[in-house]
Amino acid sequence: MRIVVVGLGRVGYNISKALSEEGHDVIIIDKDPEVLKIAAADLDVMTVAGNGASARILEAVDIKNVDIILAVTENDELNMIACMTAKQSGVPMTVARIRNPDYTSYHPYILSYSHYGIDRIINPEHLAAQEIFRLIAVPMATDVEYFYDGKLSLVGLKVTQEMEIAGQRIADLNLDRFTIVAVAREGKALIPRGETRLLPNDKILVLGETFGFQHLNGLTKKKTPVFRRVVIAGGGLIAQYFIRLLLQKKKRPEIVVLEPDPELCAALAAELPGCEIICADPTNKEALEEQNLGPDDAFVSLLGKESNNLMASLLARKLGVQEVICEIGREDYIPLADTVGVTAAITPRLLTVNTVLKLVRKSNIVHINLLQSGDAEILEVIPEPNSPVTKGKLRDLGLPPGILIGAVIHEDQVIVPRGDTWIHPSDHVIVFALKKLVPEVEKLFYH
Repeated sequence: MRIVVVGLGRVGYNISKALSEEGHDVIIIDKDPEVLKIAAADLDVMTVAGNGASARILEAVDIKNVDIILAVTENDELNMIACMTAKQSGVPMTVARIRNPDYTSYHPYILSYSHYGIDRIINPEHLAAQEIFRLIAVPMATDVEYFYDGKLSLVGLKVTQEMEIAGQRIADLNLDRFTIVAVAREGKALIPRGETRLLPNDKILVLGETFGFQHLNGLTKKKTPVFRRVVIAGGGLIAQYFIRLLLQKKKRPEIVVLEPDPELCAALAAELPGCEIICADPTNKEALEEQNLGPDDAFVSLLGKESNNLMASLLARKLGVQEVICEIGREDYIPLADTVGVTAAITPRLLTVNTVLKLVRKSNIVHINLLQSGDAEILEVIPEPNSPVTKGKLRDLGLPPGILIGAVIHEDQVIVPRGDTWIHPSDHVIVFALKKLVPEVEKLFYH
């Protein structure tokens, strides 16, 4: 596929890297020749210096023969114009990164983007807010993802010494409602087998029907907390989107925002009634102590800088908060977040890459989520008729190590797969695979 990426910031670089690694023909447009030199040296891509919204520049990259344009600069207006211009040239799929709520919030005068040549909007901050909202709904989870219109849940849990599952083999757990589909250990993803032993500090991904996850208490031997308050450090875009999601809940906890900027505090107080806005520095121990933080609170650190987020998270943990969610801009900082007691780390750029990969994959891959380790993937796949995966029982397919069938939805019924499970065309199948084996998954599911 021939793909143009406009904008080579952090988001653009990560998208370009993921797409080029999958063998796509990637062309990057950016105004800064120096960052383009770095990308050309590091990635298998073509680079063009210039304004990605310019018809002249787009013509120079032969835009009429491009399959997708991804406009992901920091400038919303430039992204929109780039997509509109590309659509006029006949590009089938146009995707714009639009962050400003003024352009995306519901209002009768908001333009219909599809009428103006923008097929899809990506908002990393809103994606991050949705992820945090899901995590708050499932306390103790390090990850939460939904499949098959929300009927299946994927929940990440950290194995601790006091859990009954610590030290046991998966085959000995007698799980009937759930499947442990992946294990993250020392920064690497493992696709487990029955003989895999779960160790303290492992992170496991558990897949099962959504309504059944109240039974996870039997797995973790921990009481699920009910939060009295959600305390948010920082009042930026992610926080604002997250607060709006919380305010839509019928039964919602108290919402407290700690923001050091007086002007932003005043704006938040005017725009978000129903929240307590406190002008204070969340990295200051005394400021947090004044909030009487404890086990009944959830703490979400969204201060922008990793150092500030990690400091605020560490202080909250020291003050007794059990549920600490932290924004991390760089994946290599995630292990550091774990050492300071962060329950779940959110990486907006990674969420954006997931969304883009879903757009460019084959049509019967209906969902994808790149694991934070970066070396494994989760796919929701619909097998084609006569594809290899439909021609025998699961035990007879000879799946290579590194590929695991996590769940099968057949005629709207969720099946926890076993050796005698038979996969049919039109089933929805949740597959976990090491990234290098994704082409093997495609061979199994396509005719």
